[in-house]
Amino acid sequence: MLKPLFAALLLTGCGNAPASSDPARPLTTSPSDAAGSHATSAYNFTRPTVTYAVPPALQELSGQTLVGDGQLACIEDETGDLLFYNLRTQRLDSTVQFGPKGDYEDVARVPGGYLVLRSDGTLFKRSGRVTSTYATGLSAANEPEGLTYDAASQTLLVACKGEPGAGLPGTQRAVYRLNPTTYHIEPKPAYVLDIEAILTRSPDAARKGKAAKKTGQLSQFAPSAVAVHPRTHHVFVLSARGNDLVELDAQGRLIAAQTLDPNLFPQPEGLAFAPNGDLFVSSEAGSKKGQGRLYRFSEINPQP
Repeated sequence: MLKPLFAALLLTGCGNAPASSDPARPLTTSPSDAAGSHATSAYNFTRPTVTYAVPPALQELSGQTLVGDGQLACIEDETGDLLFYNLRTQRLDSTVQFGPKGDYEDVARVPGGYLVLRSDGTLFKRSGRVTSTYATGLSAANEPEGLTYDAASQTLLVACKGEPGAGLPGTQRAVYRLNPTTYHIEPKPAYVLDIEAILTRSPDAARKGKAAKKTGQLSQFAPSAVAVHPRTHHVFVLSARGNDLVELDAQGRLIAAQTLDPNLFPQPEGLAFAPNGDLFVSSEAGSKKGQGRLYRFSEINPQP
């Protein structure tokens, strides 16, 4: 059974969030006053609605984005290929090369094409048969791993696994918004996660087996994916280290957080929403003999 995990988060520069009295300092949301900090997730991550067969080409599945009702565009972290996975046949429909071999982390569908994020902060945009590259202002030290298109603001969010930048301490992690024209990061992060507060609230003593081995240290919350719910606009941030999934409301306040079962998710790396709120969560194999994982979760009580 999944245990709730409570976190403190700091927010800066996010949409219509309340403004801080000092614009240079982020608005603080503490565990004691965070709205909904004792709420549970709208999803039961122990019971997938659908478990998909993942082909060997996606053993290192590191990100996915919905193409249509029956297809995902996926990437894996070694080749510069877009792999189009059919959700009905559970097989690959086609493969398109967009770039050279490299450490690719996530993919997002945007008007006019697809964007793929490399671990050094470079974006590859595939439009038709043409690939263009963009410098985001992030580097390998930031370890950008999560990428998603926020349809409400028509911008992109990038979650950083490593150094947060913007003068923030190493005990925090940042999610940046990209300029929709240049694809360069905005000066201030959209969301800042306080790792120490997250892990302080982590029920480590209750974790068993593999989960206990993957948690308990400051570095163990490091974002690997980010996604925005299409109706509520809640922001979901996934961490492969620690197997934790955090949900924020549109203003950045903590709604729910929990630990994913490592037996289901050996190395959770990807998030993607369907228009109805169903959430696709993917995991790399976690070992050379393992298999990539892909699950679909439906909301327990979907909101209208």
